[in-house]
Amino acid sequence: MAKVFVLTAAATAMVAVSAVPAAASGSGTGGGWEPTSTPPFVIPAGDVCSFEVKGDIVRDRERMRTPATYPDGSPKVQDFEGVLVIRYTNTGNQKSVVRDATGSIRVYYLEDGTRISQLRGHNALPIKASNVGFPGGDYITHGDFVVIRHPDGSREVPVRLGTMENLCETLA
Repeated sequence: MAKVFVLTAAATAMVAVSAVPAAASGSGTGGGWEPTSTPPFVIPAGDVCSFEVKGDIVRDRERMRTPATYPDGSPKVQDFEGVLVIRYTNTGNQKSVVRDATGSIRVYYLEDGTRISQLRGHNALPIKASNVGFPGGDYITHGDFVVIRHPDGSREVPVRLGTMENLCETLA
C-alpha cells in the first residue's frame, strides 16, 4: 500500500483492494504494527472500468497500525505499508497484467467523514467511473499522491507527484 493522503486501498467498496486486518499471531512486530492483507477482488463492469476487473493477489506482506484514535476508539490516523503485488484481469477479454502496489499509505479520518490519504511508492487506487472531480479508473500510482474522499464518496487527487497508470486503458 502507500503513504500519502488516500482512500485506502485497504479501504473501500471503491477500493476493491482493501486491506483487511489479519488475526494477530502473538508475536508483535513493534511500533503497534499488525499484519494485514488485501483479499482477492472483483470490480463489476461499469463500477470503475467498462468491463469487470478481477484482482488476484500474487504477493502480500502488508502491515498496519493506528497511531491516533478518537475518544470512542475509532481511528483518527492509520498507516498501511508493505509488499503487495496484484494480477489484474479483464474478465471479458482475459487480458491480464501484474502490477506492484508496494508502498505506504497514511489515512487521516476527519470527524465529518472525509478521509485524506497520503500515498507513497506504488499503490492501487480505484476510482468509480461516476466520480466527480477526478476521472474514474483503476489506477496504479508511482510516486507521492494525496487523495481526498469526501463524505459523499467522491474523490479528488490534488497532489500528483509521479505517474498514474489507468488499468482500464491497459486492459481494454
